[in-house]
Amino acid sequence: MPVTPPPEVPVPREPVRLALIGTGVRSRDTYLPLLKWLRPWMELTAVCDPVREHADAMAGELAVPAFYDIRQLVASRPMEAAVVVTPIPSHHSISVYLSGCGIHNHVETAWCSMLAQGRQMVEAAAKNNVVVRVAENFLRFPIDRFAAVLRDDGYIGDIKRIFTYNDHAGYHSSSRWIAFARSHPLWVQSVSHAMEHPPFYSRPQRHHEREVFRSRFFQFPGGLMAIDQASNFKCWLGRHPRPGYSEWQGTRGTLVHRAAGHAWADSYHTPTEIRRCSDDAFADPASGRLGHGRAEQVAPVEMEMHDRRWCSIYADTPAGTIRYANPYRPDPLEQHRNEYYGSAVMDHMVDFALAVRGLRDSEFDEHDALISLMMEVAARESAMQEGRRIALPFDGESEADALERRRQRELYGVDPMDIEAMLSVSFPPP
Repeated sequence: MPVTPPPEVPVPREPVRLALIGTGVRSRDTYLPLLKWLRPWMELTAVCDPVREHADAMAGELAVPAFYDIRQLVASRPMEAAVVVTPIPSHHSISVYLSGCGIHNHVETAWCSMLAQGRQMVEAAAKNNVVVRVAENFLRFPIDRFAAVLRDDGYIGDIKRIFTYNDHAGYHSSSRWIAFARSHPLWVQSVSHAMEHPPFYSRPQRHHEREVFRSRFFQFPGGLMAIDQASNFKCWLGRHPRPGYSEWQGTRGTLVHRAAGHAWADSYHTPTEIRRCSDDAFADPASGRLGHGRAEQVAPVEMEMHDRRWCSIYADTPAGTIRYANPYRPDPLEQHRNEYYGSAVMDHMVDFALAVRGLRDSEFDEHDALISLMMEVAARESAMQEGRRIALPFDGESEADALERRRQRELYGVDPMDIEAMLSVSFPPP
């Protein structure tokens, strides 16, 4: 079988000169192996981390200078842009500082901790004419890419409802629904339920003794609703493992995607299929036939692989083949359980580089990133108010934001909105 060729992606005349801020586990495991594949779009020219051994190790491996303080990095300025892979509470101060210095910045998810921070990140970038983006890769996973192609194809009619359980609830899923809807939500309603359980450690630094279930309803323009539910998606306590169970429900069929097995090791085996009703399912009794409403046309959704690289995701249906061809095909990252994670990360990195060079509008921009955060904050606010419907977007500070600001002030001893003070906070190394 011939390999599906990748779509062409624009390449800048000169790659974007990039600094990597944060050289911890995620930088080493996720970004470092991709750098050779990203060279047409970006060139790493420096690394920065207050943990000297981490910075020196990566700098030595890449033959680039190491910096141990962001102010020294900016003063030397070996880059025009930066990717920020640091703890979430540090994202806001680093992004606003870089934007103020005229440096484009691409910040890991979740984007920041509070709406006031997100708004300031957008404002600082606009004021200084720089690109600020969030490194959101989940909307670029194969199933989401395929669902978008299926949406445009119309094979299962208009998709008006997404239902998911124990996938990537929170900021990631909010970003996925924005990308699928190609619009921002009108309102959210949310309820939650907490349950104490015997304590355990999932990692030496991660202690668990309380599980919170969340059920969130997001209404988008055009009648699309996303129902997003999770207790825990790491399959602790025997829960359904990631990527959980999801349906994209159309007016004449359903895309069904579910994890198989019951353990974390099984969680990326995901049987997926399109279930469609033929015209017979909707037959009018006046015609002498009775429509049964059953989806009798079932097509499996397959992953096309070549040399352990993800090439496409497709389904052969009675109406023809529905396919998304993947343009990014790096060697799979051994530390991940699938062959497509690196492709998704490459996708958002290239998107950032092309935005910096002005070659393409971003698929998911800073306004989308802010709304994803707003969806998360509003969902928490709704749950705190016993499921009250909250219209989006909204202005001002929410109760959930105020609680988070107070928590971080107590934790770090400074106001988390204070840029200079937060730049000086030392976070424990991963």
